[in-house]
Amino acid sequence: MTASTKTSTTEAAGVPLAGDILQSVAAKMGLTAEQVERSLAEANITLKNPAAADRRLRMLHLRAYGVKHSGEPFTVERGFSTGVSAIVHPDNSAGKTSLLEFLVWPLRGEPRDLPPDVRSWVRHLRLDLAVAGRPIRIALDIDPDAHPALTGRILTADTTEQLLAADDSGNGLRLLEQASGTAEVDRSIGSFFLDALRMGHTTLWQTGGGADGGGAPQVHGWASYFGACYLNPGGDEILLGDVNAVGLSARLMELFVDIPYSTVLTQLSVAGKRERKTLAQEKRRAEGDADARKSDREAWQNELEQISRQITDLRSLASQDVSPLLQAADQAAARLQGAQGVLRETEQDLAETNAARVRADQALLDARETWQARRVLGRLNPVCCPRCEEPLDRERHQQEREDASCAVCTRQLPEVDEETAEVLLQDLESQLESAREAEEAAAQQRDAATATVTDAIAEQRGAAAALQEALATSQNHERLRQLELQAAGLEGRLAATGSAPEEPPVPVSAQVLAAVYEAVREAVDASAKRLFPAMNAQIVELATRFGVQNLDSVRLDRSGKVNAVKAGVKTSFKSLSRGDRLRMRIATVIALLRVGADRGVAAHPGLLLIDSVAAEEVTEVPARTLIAELQAIAKDLPDLQVVLTTAQPELVDALPASHLITRDDEHLF
Repeated sequence: MTASTKTSTTEAAGVPLAGDILQSVAAKMGLTAEQVERSLAEANITLKNPAAADRRLRMLHLRAYGVKHSGEPFTVERGFSTGVSAIVHPDNSAGKTSLLEFLVWPLRGEPRDLPPDVRSWVRHLRLDLAVAGRPIRIALDIDPDAHPALTGRILTADTTEQLLAADDSGNGLRLLEQASGTAEVDRSIGSFFLDALRMGHTTLWQTGGGADGGGAPQVHGWASYFGACYLNPGGDEILLGDVNAVGLSARLMELFVDIPYSTVLTQLSVAGKRERKTLAQEKRRAEGDADARKSDREAWQNELEQISRQITDLRSLASQDVSPLLQAADQAAARLQGAQGVLRETEQDLAETNAARVRADQALLDARETWQARRVLGRLNPVCCPRCEEPLDRERHQQEREDASCAVCTRQLPEVDEETAEVLLQDLESQLESAREAEEAAAQQRDAATATVTDAIAEQRGAAAALQEALATSQNHERLRQLELQAAGLEGRLAATGSAPEEPPVPVSAQVLAAVYEAVREAVDASAKRLFPAMNAQIVELATRFGVQNLDSVRLDRSGKVNAVKAGVKTSFKSLSRGDRLRMRIATVIALLRVGADRGVAAHPGLLLIDSVAAEEVTEVPARTLIAELQAIAKDLPDLQVVLTTAQPELVDALPASHLITRDDEHLF
């Protein structure tokens, strides 16, 4: 929970308390302060009362040793105090930047510009320092034959004297953290400094980032912050920091001048943009669904039109008079029945005439066979019985000749009259011809009756089908109801998908984030309006002392822009000369320190590392002036610690010998 008791510091500065902001937002939205706070917690945001942080960072002692490619061992041992110190050597590639990077590596977690060959020489780096007043040692050990090769330790002691007296192994010191591998060591050192200096990660919204190109949060940690201590060279166009990210310079400025609520404002901004992106994605998905349903709508429309036509037909047929169809069906059935009766009669007649023709044909055949047999048998003279084959005696044949009795059966032999037989045969042939004509006539009558029945069947079936269809249509209420339900469903689909997708509702959590953002932004803007004018005046005064010519004014804004005016002309930071850019960077950091000192806060670590301070100058005078002014400012800011490198020993001849890191040999180590 946030504190609700006001402190004199915040009251004096006119900065609202966190509880006041929560109550104000809750009152505007009709919520409770607890509900507002809970919505913030869901976005992983905590609104706390602003409290001044002690971020002082002071280097005490550096020890480094290793083995060069030549096999020659080297050792660097150097103590550091506040004020301006210089790493000096007139030759290039003498090791000035490498010595500076020996400081940067344990401070940053990873060197920025250490040459790869020199990096491969290092076996041990040990930097003793005071972090927010706490004695800390960061020790790095590199063993090329081990895997991973790099290990790092963070140790602490009760006093600075105890820390400085401990050997390389760290006997007598307490281990805070240990890590192995380049990435883990970098992460360990970064996390330690963020916690020790009360600095959280900064999340900035990257427009166009993310897999969909719709923007994504970009997280910055200690390595990005350290750019406000290890200044960029003059050729770089970024004001503060060595990471080219939109808004990062402004974030560093707000952080190190200690503008209250600036960190939470950044968090709220990112959370709000994330919410808006989510809402925009939901809207795009809805629009995409609408486009995808366009083809479905066309199919539904066609189906609805077909069903509507069927419904119209069914409704019109439902009221149709079926009595004519009933009468036609009855008449067709009666005609079919009559035709079938006639067919049965003709089939009976055909059967009878066929039987008569068969009898006549058989009678004629029998008569012809009998007559032929008689003619043949009458001339036979059998010698034995045709059944038992007993011989017939002569008396039988004699008696047959005498009294015309059959020698076999002894019966009287009939008389055979050929004329009578011929007449009988002609009569039978006439009867057979008549029977055949009667049968053919009956067959023709049967065929005609069959054709009539076939036509009557077709007519009856047609009439029955028409009647059945009419009856089914007029009585099929269930079918009509089904079609009407289908039509209603299609109409509902078309209505639901026809209009443009509605805007997705803005969640209460998003509304809370937006309301808190506005309230916090007002507080930050008010603080910036109080602090930035002092910053602007300090920068103009310092930059002029450092050698920036014709500088009329600067106007910092919360986007990180300097908005300089030189000789009456508005001049952007990147339009300044390379030397002026470096001087403006130094002036900005010193201004941060001065404004903080005036308010009794140490928001900036107070450490300034500058490589090749005179590299951007064409004459000796501006560089000498810059260094002299840094010395003078160090007297006003006793916690300021500056380490610079130069290839011109004459520029730092005014520095005490104890503040010079130099060597008469070809190389510094």
